[in-house]
Amino acid sequence: MKTKILHALAILLFAAPSTNAQIKQGNYLLGGSFSYSNSKNVQSNGSSFQEFLNSNIQFGKVFKENTVAGVILTYSFTNNPSTNKVNEYSGGIFYRKYKPLTKGLYFFGEVDGVFRYSKNTQGRFQIGSDGNRYTGNGATISFVPGLSYTVWKKMQMELSMPNLMSISYTGVKNEATFTNITYITTSKANNFSASANLNTSILNNLGIGFKFLLGK
Repeated sequence: MKTKILHALAILLFAAPSTNAQIKQGNYLLGGSFSYSNSKNVQSNGSSFQEFLNSNIQFGKVFKENTVAGVILTYSFTNNPSTNKVNEYSGGIFYRKYKPLTKGLYFFGEVDGVFRYSKNTQGRFQIGSDGNRYTGNGATISFVPGLSYTVWKKMQMELSMPNLMSISYTGVKNEATFTNITYITTSKANNFSASANLNTSILNNLGIGFKFLLGK
């Protein structure tokens, strides 16, 4: 993992051409990601199938030089037909401030405020069968620091630490069905958490991404 991080830093600092691009007022910042994978495991007693999808988009406006505000939208799901299905939606706002370090290289700090909705179904959720359905609503405020380097005039490569600090609140509703009960049982819980990932494994939480600056 450390070798990959060093390679990424080398790309940031040496592989890109020199550029005089600035994060100017009136420009727009666009970034996002999409990933999908699936797997099938065939055994003598049957087969199992899993699929995963994660997508997000971040769009903002540079309303002051080196300062951006905008929106974040994400969707993800996990599907294992034999055990559980998870869908999660989230949307919110972000505020990012850049600090120039040298030509084309910036340090940035970003604050995200995101609302989440998720639904997780396990087993066979219907009266007369064993199953659970969890629905959750919550919000997270997080701080994301990182480095950004101008690879080309309108493109930036980033190293970020998305799991550094966060505060979260989640309300969870659990509904359950059983083979010997003819109604749905319901319970509710509220969870609050705060975390700061400052230990020696912080390098394992680095993320690599790209952003595009749109406009003149």
